[in-house]
Amino acid sequence: MNTSVILAYGFRPFFLALPLAACAAVLPLPVLWMGWGALTALPAGLWHGHEQIFGVLCAALAGFLLTAMPSWTGKAPINGRGLAGLVILWILGRLAFWLDPILPPVLVAGLDVVFLPALLLVVSRYGKPWEFFLALALLTAANAAFHLGRLEILSLPVERVLYAGQNLFLVLIAIATGRILPVTLRSALVETGQSPQIRLAPGRRHLATATLVLFALADWLAPFQAVTGWIALAAACAQADRMVELHHGRALLRPQVLPFYLAQAWMVVGLGGLGMAILGLDLDPVALRHALGLGAAALVALAVMSIVSLRHSGRAFPLPGVTWLAYGLVSLATGLRMATALWAPAHMPIWGVAIPSILWAAAFVVWVARFGPWLLHPRKDGQPG
Repeated sequence: MNTSVILAYGFRPFFLALPLAACAAVLPLPVLWMGWGALTALPAGLWHGHEQIFGVLCAALAGFLLTAMPSWTGKAPINGRGLAGLVILWILGRLAFWLDPILPPVLVAGLDVVFLPALLLVVSRYGKPWEFFLALALLTAANAAFHLGRLEILSLPVERVLYAGQNLFLVLIAIATGRILPVTLRSALVETGQSPQIRLAPGRRHLATATLVLFALADWLAPFQAVTGWIALAAACAQADRMVELHHGRALLRPQVLPFYLAQAWMVVGLGGLGMAILGLDLDPVALRHALGLGAAALVALAVMSIVSLRHSGRAFPLPGVTWLAYGLVSLATGLRMATALWAPAHMPIWGVAIPSILWAAAFVVWVARFGPWLLHPRKDGQPG
């Protein structure tokens, strides 16, 4: 293994390690859910939620930011020992949670909280865009709050802290797709023989982001209150409105565009369902949260990982066809998890937990089997990075 290649750019080590964390975050769930083991001192849902948000999704965020920000600002990327240090801090946090039953909670907290402040310090050298710094700072605070609540240093409901972290990622998705979609949509238009001269409406993007910010605030300050339900419905409508921008014939069906569209669809389902549940409809809020995390966030992570790995390994569109399988497995896992919880709760152990966990993990295994060799070898065009 050529470590100099792996540590040449931020996307390489984080995108290589992420599939392992994704599998580790879901495959123990059937055992934990049915009470057959004690992998963690935390309740299974809290352990799983933390690792999904602050393990898997934060690895995707780190790989994206450490690759995109140098491109946006023209400044040198972090690589070599500095990048290795960040990866080690992330790994230590994951090991701490996987060894949670045998480590003191204070040590678990100490090992886990250091990665995000370190990442924030590194990306701050780029100076912009400010919205990513703010979101990353809030994620850092949310992870610290989780541990302070768990250690009973502060009276904080840790489940709500995890929901706050998930909501922050929804905001990040809205911001990031605003930068990614113009490029990927133009490439899809070229592939399908259409004119690439398009301009996505800033108003739609700002409305979608603003309503998600409002939902995140309301969900923290006034959970289960009617105002939060109405804001959730408004956020769902704003995401649905934004989907219309991608209606460009066959370009919508290209693998660099459709996953963002599907992710927004899952956001519509999750936010709309949460809004109706808060306003009194008999729906399972936890299942609807899975539409946002297991579905929307995971699809965006896979799409971003695929596009970044393609472009920054010196390759051109189109994406490999195997990405369709990864997207399909994530969507199937999400649909099963939600449908079983909502309409067949008696079958949750198999159809709501075990099978969705296997399908979701398989999506990341499929991804790394195809893209892993690109991450392990120098750029195809001979350029550095």
